[in-house]
Amino acid sequence: MSKIKLILRLARLHFLVLGFLLYLIGYLIAIQAGTQHNLTKFLFGYIVFGTAHLSVSFSNNYFDQQADKNSCQTPFSGGSKVLENHPELQKTTLNIAIVLLLISLITNILFTITYNYTLWFTVFVITGGFLGYFYTANPIKLSYRGLGEIATMIGVGLFMTGMGYFIAQGQLDANFFFFAIPLTIYGLFFIITVELPDKECDSLANKKTIVVKYGRTTAKQITFLATITATIYFIIMATLKIAYPTIDWIPFITFSIIPLFASIISVLKNENNQKSLTKQVMANITSLTLFMALSIISLLIQSI
Repeated sequence: MSKIKLILRLARLHFLVLGFLLYLIGYLIAIQAGTQHNLTKFLFGYIVFGTAHLSVSFSNNYFDQQADKNSCQTPFSGGSKVLENHPELQKTTLNIAIVLLLISLITNILFTITYNYTLWFTVFVITGGFLGYFYTANPIKLSYRGLGEIATMIGVGLFMTGMGYFIAQGQLDANFFFFAIPLTIYGLFFIITVELPDKECDSLANKKTIVVKYGRTTAKQITFLATITATIYFIIMATLKIAYPTIDWIPFITFSIIPLFASIISVLKNENNQKSLTKQVMANITSLTLFMALSIISLLIQSI
């Protein structure tokens, strides 16, 4: 039981909540566009996505040990600290990460065959899995080469949201890519947020993050630019009807003010002690979660 508890800590299951919300948003956008809802397909697809997403927690814990050794732990940054205290679980952690990716691959193939999807669906899933794994894994180590923010933006906007859309629609069309832009921007807001408390330990580990390269003050200003850009983009979508004219984008504009407000508070307070940074991480992540949850409720109401 003790080992199981440690493995659950390594899993950091609360990250799955954010991924599921993105998956659900993509799925509901496709439903609003006229696709028929299929609960079995939705759940089957989430197994494909969820196992790959869960794998990232284990691979990041394994490959980020040096960076997490002296980090300040928050629920969304600094690692789980399990491997630092229980090095005997290192091999188990890596094996779990690989097994979860294999489960995602196998269920991906079964899904593709069952629903007669194109080969591009399999390629899409495999690419997303590799992006998450090599975020910290050798030899690519994206987050150590100044590519971590770009990888996260693509992961959030394209792969996580796109997975739900692809599952429902059977393809990624031009309209989806228009919609994915603000969520990609929120991916930047998310990754900089979780990097804020880790500046010193990431620097020691030679991670080339935005926070390490430009400092916390500039990084916070970038989160503000990201959130206000997302809000402006939703205003443009609502005004010009760029994609999905049947969807009311006004709620998205309204809810986007929540992360925008959180980023403004972060810039204005500009406190860099660990207690304040931890509060900022929680405030930013909570604001992003609220935006997604309220947007999902809006899409459900519209579909009804």
